[in-house]
Amino acid sequence: MLAPLLLAALACTGSEELSPEDIALEPLEEVTLDSPTDDDDPTPERAVTQSGADEDWDWAHLRGWVKADGADVYAAITDPDVGVDRREMADWTSAELEDDEVDVAYVVNNVVTDPVTVDFDVTWRHARAEDEESGTGGSVSVWAKTGGTEFIPLLEGSAVTVDEGSAVDVVLVYHLDTLDSSPDDAVRYLEDFYASIVAVAHGDPLPTYE
Repeated sequence: MLAPLLLAALACTGSEELSPEDIALEPLEEVTLDSPTDDDDPTPERAVTQSGADEDWDWAHLRGWVKADGADVYAAITDPDVGVDRREMADWTSAELEDDEVDVAYVVNNVVTDPVTVDFDVTWRHARAEDEESGTGGSVSVWAKTGGTEFIPLLEGSAVTVDEGSAVDVVLVYHLDTLDSSPDDAVRYLEDFYASIVAVAHGDPLPTYE
């Protein structure tokens, strides 16, 4: 969970603020998951995950298909609302950033109110490449906490997409370190992120949560 368990634990945490240029436009790490397949469909619109815990963070990987045009999937991923952890956030706002090295960049200020009110910034950077002759393409997106509450020492992720004809292969990586996070929390975020990408790429409303 992103919300802290105890206010007293604040003194035990630290968080170094980053600038957008510190967030390299590359996958966080290699993902060994194979894309899901079905007997009657080589690109089913579903995802598989794996997760674990390292010494410094909990992590999760997700790989899945989105049956949509690559440009529509990229538009979904670059929608600031799609990447927000809407189960946890009471409010959020986004602002575009000037970043000549990428196609799209913005910072999202996230507000958590339970059990205490804290806020933090997550900076997102996105780039897409397309092959005009083949009509195929792909994208790389990265995000990381760049300021705000010390209750979240680390939050970072990456997304890589590759157009494969009538479907897009989506590979997500997430690292999370909070006072009470677990690998399950990292998986849950990626599953929600993937579901949001699928919905918006198909022109549907974002999923909502109680």
